[in-house]
Amino acid sequence: MIRANHTPLQVTVEGGATVTGIAALVTFLVATVLAVLVTYRFLQGYLRSRSKPILLLAIGMFLLAPAPMLLRLLAGNVFSVTTPVRVLSTTAVEAMGLLVILAVIYSGDQ
Repeated sequence: MIRANHTPLQVTVEGGATVTGIAALVTFLVATVLAVLVTYRFLQGYLRSRSKPILLLAIGMFLLAPAPMLLRLLAGNVFSVTTPVRVLSTTAVEAMGLLVILAVIYSGDQ
């Protein structure tokens, strides 16, 4: 929350110490970058091999990590979404990602 009586760019953290808020933000950003890099590597593998399972793994990975992270950012900062709706939507997207990845894994066993 930015307060009017403080200098610009001074931010206060609600619900904990400032260090905890900064650590949470940095961790979230690092996890997002790593998830995007893993998804990108899957896509590179698909472009080299044109293998449908690799493409499905890329889609599953995107649904498992980067997509829910983006949803959390948008739902919490851009749109006025209640916490239960935000949690349900991100969990549903993560579950879809896991289902796609599991489908690829189990279809490869046949």
